Amino acid sequence: MIVSPPVYVFCNGANINEITEDASLEKTLILNYEHGKGSDQNIHLELPDFVRSVYNLPDRILDLLEIAAFVFCADRLNIRGSKDAVEFHSWSRTFEFVIKVRDITFWEQSEVKQALSAALEFMTGDREFRFTFLPGHSTPITSLFDNKQFRIEDGNNISVALFSGGLDSLTGVVQLLEKTDDSICLVSHQSQTGTTRTQRQLVEALARKYSGRVSHYKFKCTLRGKRANEETQRTRSFLYMSIAFAIGHAFSRDEFYVFENGITGMNFGRREDLSNARASRTVHPQTLHHLRKLFELITGNQMVIHTPFLWSTKTEVFQMLLASDNSDLISSSVSCSKTFANLGQASHCGGCSQCIDRRIAAYAAKADDLDDAGIYHRNIIVEPITEAEVKTTAIDYIRQAKDFGDWNFDHFCSQMISELSELVDYLPNVSDEFEAIERVWDLCRRHGQQVFLGMHRMRAIHDDLSKSLESDSLLQLISVREYLRNPVERLMTAIRDIVSTGVPRMFRDYPPKNEADLNSKINALLDTHSMDLRSEHPAPSFACASVVPDHSFEDRDLLIESKYIRTGTSPSKASEGIAADITKYPKDSHILFLVYDPLRAIKDDETFCSDFESTGRCTICIIR
Repeated sequence: MIVSPPVYVFCNGANINEITEDASLEKTLILNYEHGKGSDQNIHLELPDFVRSVYNLPDRILDLLEIAAFVFCADRLNIRGSKDAVEFHSWSRTFEFVIKVRDITFWEQSEVKQALSAALEFMTGDREFRFTFLPGHSTPITSLFDNKQFRIEDGNNISVALFSGGLDSLTGVVQLLEKTDDSICLVSHQSQTGTTRTQRQLVEALARKYSGRVSHYKFKCTLRGKRANEETQRTRSFLYMSIAFAIGHAFSRDEFYVFENGITGMNFGRREDLSNARASRTVHPQTLHHLRKLFELITGNQMVIHTPFLWSTKTEVFQMLLASDNSDLISSSVSCSKTFANLGQASHCGGCSQCIDRRIAAYAAKADDLDDAGIYHRNIIVEPITEAEVKTTAIDYIRQAKDFGDWNFDHFCSQMISELSELVDYLPNVSDEFEAIERVWDLCRRHGQQVFLGMHRMRAIHDDLSKSLESDSLLQLISVREYLRNPVERLMTAIRDIVSTGVPRMFRDYPPKNEADLNSKINALLDTHSMDLRSEHPAPSFACASVVPDHSFEDRDLLIESKYIRTGTSPSKASEGIAADITKYPKDSHILFLVYDPLRAIKDDETFCSDFESTGRCTICIIR
């Protein structure tokens, strides 16, 4: 396995000479948010001045804010891997941070370093986060903050809550305002103009209705003079929660709120390659556990991170907001993960996993009339889905929902044993492991049932029986039950479409010299389509058997074999070859036989194929 070298990140004026005499480290990065620190300013870090209390923050909390900002920016500057990377380690990185801090005695403790690394490694799925802390960092008392004042009126109870402007955070804030008398401090990270506008509009609407009870703490942490290489932003929640923790501490509150529905928070992978760093775990219960432990080490106080929607689905979050007097704000909230794209007047791309989840949940909750108010850049319900990745995302989402809705408790446990092992010990307010698993199963079961309820309503509203459905629209994919097809079967269909068109054209003037020549040409043809195939069909691994070493057969879900029936070769010769190959290859691998029969020597295609396909080990595709 090829492991990429660690990325060395030097911060707050730290330099390579302070840790090694080797000046030729392969990957280095210098981060600086201050002028005159020996390098160009390449981070824009703007934390509003929340007056008197903030200046009393301990040095180690100020250090935490800087560490979180440096980690977030380094994450965005270092690409994880291409979307078609086959091996999981391609998406895992190793970081070595060298940071000058104020409170060196605290940060050099092994317990503190371990807590910091554990939180980041689980949150991101990266291989390793290592930290070397150096003494000597100091700043003027206001250097970390700008001159904008942030105030919370004295004399009121205060609740601190993360506020992204998404549907879940909006609903959570409304619940707090409706059910408590607290003043609410909303904490928002602002890095894009569209998100900034969304948050401002929602806060202004809430402030008008709940006068004197809503304050908005907006902080900026962005790259300066360079565009991000990596948009997954797995470490954003570390920065986000560190800010909320600091604000809470400033007002003697050892708690804050994170509003995220349980399905999104647990974020179970929808296929095997969505593991490790490929799947977001930014608000996973284990992530919150690790961050809470880190925060408790910093203050010495018990810390609480409230997650009121942990046992709620997206549909149920919609229903909560509908039941309030704030349902008119639904279309103003933004759940899209690709707001950085140019979406014109729309606020949602319409094709990312968050958009798909939101749209279907809106129909299930009967909130579609409010949610469909022109906020989606594309309408995948009735329009063709042209991108392979979007199509795969939609099918995977529905397939997982069907499984969750169908599985009984025992089957759920057996299928999800790996994911549950990372989860059950970190769930709050459960008495034992059995109760924890049962509640997770019930949450997933409700989600699955609600997804299908949403699709039923979607079809009832949009499926006009007097008109044909657009090919590859969500309605058409639902109509043909594309989500019920095995991933290998879907992959085979795509490959058959490619070779059935490409091979006759390739040999229109000059036939293959022999079977080896045919194999070579088909392998080259599939290579040219490899990126599209892996984008739309990322779960199963596949390869032409002729180019795979014998000992690697067991690693492939689908093996592709070519047979050439030419002048002087009888179909029985091809049949003998197919029979021999079936016994040669592993039983766990399915075999796609591409039989090139330009002279139509096979008289009865169905008979030729059926005997072999009845074994369930292979599929025959006859090409002419």
